[in-house]
Amino acid sequence: MRIYFTLYLIPVIVFALLVFWVALRKDAHRLLFILLLSVAVLAVLNPAFAAVAVGLVLVTHQLVEAKRRKKLRGARVVLIAILIALVTLGIGKYGQRGVIAIWGGDDWIVSRLIMPLGISYFVFRMLQYVFDCMRGVIQENKLLRLAAFMLFIPTFPAGPLETYQGFYEKRTPGFDRQEFYYGLRRIALGYFKKVFVVDFLFSIFFGKIVTTIGKTDFDPNDVGTWWPLAYVIIVFVRAYFDLSAYTDLAIGFSRLFGFRIMENFHFPFWQKNLSDFWRSWHISLSTWCRNNVYFPVFGLTRKPWLGLYASMLTMGLWHYVDLNWLAWGLYHGTGLVILARWERWKKTRKKARKKAGLPPAAGFEKFTRWLGYPVTFLYVALGYAFVSTGSFEQAIKILYNVFRLPLAWIHGVVL
Repeated sequence: MRIYFTLYLIPVIVFALLVFWVALRKDAHRLLFILLLSVAVLAVLNPAFAAVAVGLVLVTHQLVEAKRRKKLRGARVVLIAILIALVTLGIGKYGQRGVIAIWGGDDWIVSRLIMPLGISYFVFRMLQYVFDCMRGVIQENKLLRLAAFMLFIPTFPAGPLETYQGFYEKRTPGFDRQEFYYGLRRIALGYFKKVFVVDFLFSIFFGKIVTTIGKTDFDPNDVGTWWPLAYVIIVFVRAYFDLSAYTDLAIGFSRLFGFRIMENFHFPFWQKNLSDFWRSWHISLSTWCRNNVYFPVFGLTRKPWLGLYASMLTMGLWHYVDLNWLAWGLYHGTGLVILARWERWKKTRKKARKKAGLPPAAGFEKFTRWLGYPVTFLYVALGYAFVSTGSFEQAIKILYNVFRLPLAWIHGVVL
């Protein structure tokens, strides 16, 4: 993420914009410039992965080309792409631990060459391109356009996971003053969220709660009654401001160059159920999982619950392969399965009431229909106990005290 917080960013952006909009006229030259600029920035931040990323782009292009020339079947191309993605993710996310164990931690090779930047987003873009080519959604396979899409530096650190089609179809080919101003406003908003809200306000007002409950050895008897619940709410809200800030920066810098990257959040705190939440939170990733995990699993098994679990487990393990993220995926998968069955039961009940000559909804339902909003918010917030802590035991300890401490307080007040 340090790409957005370097002293060299302003002169580089100014120079790049002048070259892109003033010096270059042909679209191919502009795409080539964006590609070279992105590779150069990657090479400065992470030399080894810059070379690996370029190599993976070439491999992706050749895989699709082999299918187009009928040298490989589509199923084999997909299998090879998935294997490459898994190996790349495995080395990128967990290779550093192994190298540190063997090589040692205080070393230039470990600090500069091992840990790639934005590897998860890069790999998912690669898979999306291959899948869409195999489905026939993408008809072309031009190396320059593919490389510019996959290596586009504003979306590299934290997404969004824009599709190849959206990347080019929504693009503004000529300079648009309103788009440029909009990009500047989104950049300002992103820095405001990250620097002022996340790094300043949350640290000042909620730092004590987060650091106390976040410790593995915190004593429930030494903290406030509502601190564990406040903790999961705080880390949930902070995660939104943090992630949405990087989305604002990605969208803003992309707009400066005429690329209209998709939104990633849409009022996630105000959703009536968990399904609606996942249509408004990390939209690009949840859409990717829906299209490439849920629908294929559902199509093969005809079991929607299996598709929901597969999607949420993929989303969880995409972040990190450990027990906490596995539990988080199962937690959200279970919530979505329960919601789906609840919605199905409501439809059946509605039909039965209609058949019996009764109103579709009971009288009390007009007073309870708003409960979905706070319930959804709290359900998602409780899930952050798993992904904001370093161990599964700590997550369970926090969840246990979320319910135990308020109940003990209420019991003491009543008595």
